[in-house]
Amino acid sequence: MMKRDLRFSRRNMLQAIGAGAALLPLLESDKADAACLVGGIKRMYIFCWPNGMLSSINSWATAGSTPTSWQLAPFQTNAGNLTALMPDLLLLEGVDYTAIKQMPGSGERTGHACYPVMLTGAYYQTLASTSADIAGGPSVDQYVGSALKANGYGGLVSLNLGSFVQSTGHLSWKAAGEVVLPNLDPTSVFNQLFSGQMTAPATVATAAPAMTTPVGMMAPPAPAATVNNAPLIRKSILDYVSKDLTRFSNIVGTADKANIEEHLTSVRSIETQITSMANVGMASTPGAMVTQAGPTTSTPGTFGLGNAACLPPAQSSIVAPGKTSAGTDVQAKLMAQMAVAAFAADYTRVVVQQIGDQGAGALVLTWINNTMGVPYAAGGPNPGDANTGDVNGFHAIAHRNVADKVLCDTWFASMNGYIIGLMKGITDATGASMLDSSVFVGMNNMRAGLHDTTNIPVYMAGSCGGYFKTGRSLAIPAGTPHNGLLVALCNAMGTPAPGGGTYFGQSTYVGELTVLKG
Repeated sequence: MMKRDLRFSRRNMLQAIGAGAALLPLLESDKADAACLVGGIKRMYIFCWPNGMLSSINSWATAGSTPTSWQLAPFQTNAGNLTALMPDLLLLEGVDYTAIKQMPGSGERTGHACYPVMLTGAYYQTLASTSADIAGGPSVDQYVGSALKANGYGGLVSLNLGSFVQSTGHLSWKAAGEVVLPNLDPTSVFNQLFSGQMTAPATVATAAPAMTTPVGMMAPPAPAATVNNAPLIRKSILDYVSKDLTRFSNIVGTADKANIEEHLTSVRSIETQITSMANVGMASTPGAMVTQAGPTTSTPGTFGLGNAACLPPAQSSIVAPGKTSAGTDVQAKLMAQMAVAAFAADYTRVVVQQIGDQGAGALVLTWINNTMGVPYAAGGPNPGDANTGDVNGFHAIAHRNVADKVLCDTWFASMNGYIIGLMKGITDATGASMLDSSVFVGMNNMRAGLHDTTNIPVYMAGSCGGYFKTGRSLAIPAGTPHNGLLVALCNAMGTPAPGGGTYFGQSTYVGELTVLKG
């Protein structure tokens, strides 16, 4: 079937059936989508975790300017999924968190204190302790996402996700002192992206919510009155709307139909995993609901009153973390799957995902084997220093900084490869890989787990539409502030950094890290 123009847009169709805005991918036969796809959509995915990427006994990849002139470090090779991605990688060793050392005031200046500077590059509004530090400017995710919105993009500024985040050391900031919290609950994220607002049967008499039509968009058919249909559709959002989706897929071109089927298969897999997690008590993280500013919120476990179709909600509901870290690996991968599905639907063009917080003292990697060949298990407070958390937690392991740290580093390296692989595995309606027009950045708050704030390695992947030259591993000159990386990300995304694209965060640190461009 040849490509054909749709009379009704993908967005209007989703709004008409009350589904979430990420339930269908971008379509070439949708005029609005096709306009977005010209040249490829630029997207930025930032993945962060604490306690260093290395230990005292392992090293980073060797340096080289072509994929065949450098080698991954042994732990990166052991990750299992990075070797095949080498042509897509751009590895850095390493940048400095210069601002944490040079900012005025008194307070902790170790790697644990770096979370509010990692994505902002700015001196803190308050420098005190890791639980009280307040960023002094916007983070790069919020800057880029807000600039895209200002230029007419209709999606979410950023999708902020987290797994086992217990502390108050924050990464994302709308502005100085205005933190953006990650959503920790996969069920809530699923509802936000895919479930939307289900229409009630015609026989049910309830008041219909007010609907608004974005400028330039054909007004959708008037929606039916709405009720909470959670008992009817909790089984499967896809089952509930399958007939509508089937009819819609039959009127688009062959390539679009294949993309729809691939996307819905991914959503079905996500839905199945969430159901499985719920059956063992993992899907909705226990805790009190904390609602952020935004036009609407969703309650985990229900399908109701989301901002259904055209424009996603400005923020999502946040759920307080659970007490144990069991299953964090499964949840983190599930979050990544949903983030990439959100990219595919152009629900957002910026994602920040984190595992743990600035110390992660209670994060026990129970899903990998320790040096004795058995899975890690919680062992109680570290007798040497109770401040570091569980004796088998990631923080205490980082302080020991030897063989068991390498095992943890290997898993986190594999998580970087997992997300990059998800992005590479999605084909845009243009026929190109999502990764080709996007950039992935993997960041940590220190080098090797001993609070070091200099020579920090960085994982990058994707050329962001040709802006970055991949297939390289770079040794960055000593003393290079990481601000230059933040400048490069802004400029690559088509949202020039302040000062005509010359600085980000503290204007003291001027200059883009142009070596990333080749």
